[in-house]
Amino acid sequence: MVGIDFIQDLGLVMLVAATAGWLCRRLGLPLILGYITAGILIGPHMPFFVMVDDTNRIHALAQVGLVFLIFQIGQGLQLQRLKSMGLPLVLATFIIAIFVFNGSRLLAYLLGWPPVYGLVLAGMLMVSSTAIIGKTLRENNALHSIFGQTALTVTALDDLVAVVMLTLLSVIQTSAAVAPGALLETIFRLAAVMATMLIVALLAVPPLIKRLNRNTSGELRTLFIVGLLLAMALLSTKAGFSAAIGAFLLGSVVASTGHKAQVEQSLGGLCEVFGALFFVAVGMLFELKLLAGVWPLVLLVFAFALLWRSFASSLALLVVGQQTGDAVRAGICLTPIGEFSLIIALAAVQARIVPDWFYALAIGLCLLSTLTTPIIIRHPGRFSDGFERWQPEFVRKAVEFYHDWVESFRHRQRSSLFWRLTGPRWLQLAGEVLFISGLLIFAQPGYRLIAQWLSPDWPAPIGLPALFWLGFLLLLLVPLVALWRTVEVISMICAEAATRGHRHRDKLQPAFEKLLHGAAYVLILAWVSIFVPYESLPRKSLFAFLAVAVALTLLFWRKLVRWHSRFQIDLRAHLQGSAFAAPGVSRANWQQHSERWHLRAREHVVGEQTRAAGKAIHDLPLRQMFSANIVGIERQGYHLPNPEPNTVLYPNDKLLLLGAEKDLRQAERWLSALEPQLASGNGREPSFADLCLEPLLVPASSRHIGKSLGELKLTQQLGIQVVGLEREGDTRLTVGKFDTLKAGDRLLVLGTQKQITDMAFWLAT
Repeated sequence: MVGIDFIQDLGLVMLVAATAGWLCRRLGLPLILGYITAGILIGPHMPFFVMVDDTNRIHALAQVGLVFLIFQIGQGLQLQRLKSMGLPLVLATFIIAIFVFNGSRLLAYLLGWPPVYGLVLAGMLMVSSTAIIGKTLRENNALHSIFGQTALTVTALDDLVAVVMLTLLSVIQTSAAVAPGALLETIFRLAAVMATMLIVALLAVPPLIKRLNRNTSGELRTLFIVGLLLAMALLSTKAGFSAAIGAFLLGSVVASTGHKAQVEQSLGGLCEVFGALFFVAVGMLFELKLLAGVWPLVLLVFAFALLWRSFASSLALLVVGQQTGDAVRAGICLTPIGEFSLIIALAAVQARIVPDWFYALAIGLCLLSTLTTPIIIRHPGRFSDGFERWQPEFVRKAVEFYHDWVESFRHRQRSSLFWRLTGPRWLQLAGEVLFISGLLIFAQPGYRLIAQWLSPDWPAPIGLPALFWLGFLLLLLVPLVALWRTVEVISMICAEAATRGHRHRDKLQPAFEKLLHGAAYVLILAWVSIFVPYESLPRKSLFAFLAVAVALTLLFWRKLVRWHSRFQIDLRAHLQGSAFAAPGVSRANWQQHSERWHLRAREHVVGEQTRAAGKAIHDLPLRQMFSANIVGIERQGYHLPNPEPNTVLYPNDKLLLLGAEKDLRQAERWLSALEPQLASGNGREPSFADLCLEPLLVPASSRHIGKSLGELKLTQQLGIQVVGLEREGDTRLTVGKFDTLKAGDRLLVLGTQKQITDMAFWLAT
């Protein structure tokens, strides 16, 4: 039967992967270790018993599994989290990558390797294992510590670095391409392609998923998302980069626009299956005999990775202003090498950039790291305490002075009106430049694809080139107009700042502004001309196209501006539609009752070694002492509205407190105090838009009259908190479990609209 061999191989891989995963879970080992071992045992390189011997099918399994695995990894990075992480941690990740990149190339030089080997080694060592770090921190109750959250944030950004490295390797086939100029050009083109695909996906994917959720079944939604995933992977391949870029960006867009739950419901099992298939295929492609020849090299590179990554990470975090102890602890936690290293090594071997023994090196590093680094990072405090104890006094003072300077610099930056006005616009300008560059990069592959379907003479001689490039020109005008508007605003602000206080300001300011306009115009023309695909343009019509562009810009300037504004609004709306969207917390419903009940909402971040850290909500005397309530918690970007009384608070949890203004200030002071035994020792805004405050009347017919709030257990049964009580014209916020319900009582309750509706029905029955 046709295809029966493939069915046999696929079934065997599934069964062996499931068995190996079960054994690893029983032994407390990472599942990836079991999948790779299972692949080695059934692969074509076993000397005595071969179960799967068709390497082409193995490569096909690995390629499809890679796309789904990268898509799943991409869902772990919401775009809103990049803002909440803050620029310092993004900068720290970049510094770590630079240190590891240069250190790896130096090691390759000392070992006598070609430069391209150093590039592949850098890609393998740049990335830390999210699975190992998260599991070890969780087991040691350090997941919510400052250094734990720092390590998890950096390793999330490491995934993005890994995707970039994977893409760089896909376009580098010779050692000549490792020249710095070629690398910088490739990185810029990659950034342009990523920005273009990201913006297009943000505009197109959320409306499509919403329509699918409304009008189609789960089966059709699954088919559509899988097709969209493979199309994004194909699109990034057509642009000359790795399929991983498209898969990663689609996963990030899905997670950032509030559709992660629906997509996981449709594709969760499929991603897990193909992810396991990928790691089994990784094991099947591994030749065990190669490891015997490279094991000394494995030990050397592992020792280098352990020492150099911890040093680079600690130093980078110190540079961006982290305290010494937290920086060293986080640096130790960032040492494990994980699954992305295998992906990068496999891609390099398949592209014939490095020999086969490099793959054995990656497998050995991954296995050694999986077994040893959890033990090393289990006690990072020992390393940080030892460093602080043995560091010279001048080093400690220098670090303290540097941190003070960083804080003063941040304060000056926040208080600078010029920076506040121009900072966001410079970022917008960079985004528009990348988007336009990406459109120009995609233009030629798009034309070739259409030319394969239609003749160049369709619908008239030389008709297809004319129609395609005219349409592309119309599309390009919108971001070009947006770019010019941004340039005008920045020029105006710069001219205003440069001529402030000058006695001839009235004449100098417009002249300087026009000078900036002219310089920007020349730069834009030079930059666009670099990316224009001249070989695909009809030569005879080139100047006609330019004339049409100028005419359309002059005639439809206002309409182009409106289109650009509409695109910006749609882009922000899709991001703000996410559960992680910053600002825009709808508290109109709260404000309707805040004046009458004298209620205010205030945020508080739980500090380390404070009274609240490590305690459950019901152990805190907030209601009894301050008439205050915890109505929501933000934890690592996730929100817990109306938390249960037994919810434990951890350092860096962001609490939303509700109560009177004076009581909230006292509650914050109490929460911020250190534990008595420790006192002598040494942002994206939260989104709780689903919560509402409503007064509910207790009717005389209610069967709950006479019962205490403690007996009724409203939080456990209905998810509701009673934060106020009005009885016979008297309102009070101190509500306890011994208060009983009486006919005519008006309860101020907090919960979602559905919970409040359910409670109103519950009270009336």
